[in-house]
This record gives sequence, C-alpha cells and structure tokens, in this order.
Amino acid sequence: EYININTSNPPGDVTKAVLWIEKLLDKHFIDYQTFTVEEDPRRMHLLAEIKGTNNKLKPLLLLNHMDVVPADKQAWNIDPFKSSIVDSLIYGRGSLDMKGMGIMQLMTLIKLKKEGWKPERTVKVLCVADEEVLGEYGAKWMIDNHWDLLDPEWVWDEGGIGSKDSFPGVEAFAIAVAQKKSLWVDIIVKSKSGHGSRPFDGYSNQVLASALSKIVSWKTPIDINIATNEMFKRIGFKVKGLNGFILRNINNPFLKYFFGPKIAESSISVNAMLRNTVSLTVIESGYKVNVIPEIAKASLDIRLLPNQDPEEFINQLKVVINDSRVEIIPSRVPGQGYISNWENTFFTILSEEINNHYKQSVVTPFMSPGGTDSQYFQSKGVDCYGVIPVLVNEADIQTIHGINERISIQNLMNGCRIVYNTVKRACGSKKG
Repeated sequence: EYININTSNPPGDVTKAVLWIEKLLDKHFIDYQTFTVEEDPRRMHLLAEIKGTNNKLKPLLLLNHMDVVPADKQAWNIDPFKSSIVDSLIYGRGSLDMKGMGIMQLMTLIKLKKEGWKPERTVKVLCVADEEVLGEYGAKWMIDNHWDLLDPEWVWDEGGIGSKDSFPGVEAFAIAVAQKKSLWVDIIVKSKSGHGSRPFDGYSNQVLASALSKIVSWKTPIDINIATNEMFKRIGFKVKGLNGFILRNINNPFLKYFFGPKIAESSISVNAMLRNTVSLTVIESGYKVNVIPEIAKASLDIRLLPNQDPEEFINQLKVVINDSRVEIIPSRVPGQGYISNWENTFFTILSEEINNHYKQSVVTPFMSPGGTDSQYFQSKGVDCYGVIPVLVNEADIQTIHGINERISIQNLMNGCRIVYNTVKRACGSKKG
C-alpha cells in the first residue's frame, strides 16, 4: 500500500503518504504529530513516539523519508507504483529507498505498542519529505523549526546496507557514520561571440572544453579517513593472506602508496571512499549551430572527504585548470564533516543484532559517498548511524534510483526483527 502511493520528487507531494501513516498509527493508538511546510504544503512531516519513563535520557530517533525518485514506467518490468510480488521479491519504487525501512520502523512501534512496552528512553519515528532533493523543506526544516521536539541522543537513518558481494568472499554490513560533503560549483567562461564559420582562439566553448578535459582527467590523491580505515581493518580480518594484511594496514604510507590505487580500482564505490571525486554533470552552451556563444557553462558535483576544506579544494581545482579566463563559482558549499562515534552503546547493540541474524557478516563503520538527511543532525553534533538492515547483492543495490527496485520478503522481515530488537535493547524494555 505504501509503495502504491506515488511520492515522486519532483514534485514531492507526500500528503497522501502522511494520511496513510496517520490511519495506521490511529488504528494502533500510537501518539504522533504532523507538520506542514507553509512555503510548500505538499511537504509534510510526521513524528510518532512511544514515550520513555526517564526524561533525563534523550530519545532514539528512527528517521526515514517518504519521498522517492521518479521512475520511468516503460523501463520497468512492472508498474513502479503498483507494487508486485514476484518470486518472493517485492517490486516497486521506494521498496529499498526507503519505504521498506519506514515500514520496518512503523512495524516496530506497532509491535511494541501492542506489547504494552514502557521504555526508559523515548523512541521516536520521524517520517520526512524532500530528502531526494537535498532536504531543504525536509529534515533540515524540521530541525530549524522543531528542534525541541527532536534533540535525539542517536539517529538511525539510511546510508549503508548489507552486501553479499561488494567485497569478494565477505558479507559486510556497512553502517554509515560519516558521509562525503557535497560541493557544487559552476565553471563559467565568457568571451566574444561570432559566426560559426570564423572561429577564433579563446572563444568560450574552446576554453571551457580545455578546462573540463583537465578536470575529468584529474586523479585526486588517495586519503583514507578514520572511518574508512576502520572498515578496511575489520574486513581485512575476514580476508585471508596478503590481501587481508594489506586491508588491515592500508593506512601504512608504504602500503597506501603501492596498493591504494589498486584497491581504489576494485569498484566505483570503493574509489569514491578513498578520494575526493569530481563529476561533470551539466554542460550549457550555445543556441544555434552557426553561432559561437559568448557564454559557456558547466556544473560539477564534487564530493569531499569529511576532513577536506572546500575553499582549499577550489584552490586545487584552479591550479589544475590553470587558466584565468575560467571562473569557478560555488553554488553549494558544505559545512565541516562530522564522524559519529562507533564505540558506544547504540552501535554495539545494532552490530550485535545484525550479527544475530547474519552470523557470518562483518559489521563495520562506513563513510557514505552519497548524502543523507543525517548530515543535518550531524551538523548539530548528533551521532547518526545509517544502515538499511538487509543483505543484498550489488545487482539489488543498483536498483536504488534505478530500474526494478526491489526487496525480498525475507529481507523485510529480518529487517523488522533487527529494528525491533535494537530499539528494545537501546531504549530499555519494561512491560506495562
């Protein structure tokens, strides 16, 4: 039912999803509040809770987003907004990202409420809009306007996942404790215009093309932060022989120099964990084939490691381009990165509950190459942990924002059990 509610963003209308969740919570007598963004009433949020008995303990916040990315019906095997079960797999947009996780959280509240559970620590579920378009009217809006209702001790969000084959021979659950920072810049060149039959040296497209060629050829240096180093170390203990030794000690300058590039080449995801990345995503120039335009523009999606200063990176980019005719104008500048503590009660409990279901898996801290709503809570100094507690393969992961997105019934049920057990242990479990 939840998948069948089309919450594609754009346009990002989640009002029907909020109404559906309201009815579900009303049915089970769970307390909640809803919030509407005045600037765009299609953006709504819902905050549900089971109140704890100890007011001195800050709550555990289970975070999910109701909006999903659009889907091209023609490219899918089924209608992405008419969920289907085929061979014990639930197909539909949002099944993994992240309506499936939202259902795990809501089912946990329902089961605990039915049991008459009275926790010591309050547990809250926050369902937000707008995550798929950076969360300006989503999690960020809730933090800016209703922080007094949130103020959590820990946040459990998306960001990582359990993978069968991302690391050869190792099942790994990656819990995001950090994420790369989004720096967006426009590259602009202005020059004289002219007739296409009479090209001249230094016209805008020529200069821009030269600059972009340098940018996309730039191999940024490998830099292994503490979260990525911990991930490699834990996986290294599961890997035999020389490869395991290298992974466990990858931050050794000698090993990083000789083996870092090879490890980075092992997958696109691993490469993104090991360096700042630059993606050329938009090029805008020209309006007629026989006219040399006076302005050429390109946009770059730059993802910085948590410890990278954005201004310093822009200066490095200027050195790479080495052309004063090229302007670099930031359109989105991130704050400083935050790495959550993985040596605490919540991370330990979550890891143990994952291992109770997936005994052969390595549970490890992880730096997510992409951004999530956790960034807004981390900017407030809150420890956030991002993982959808399912075990999938790379082919399944590629359906996130892709075609034929799916989650197995077994994964959904195991995820419900992991969320339920983790919440009960982390917040206390007293029966009423």
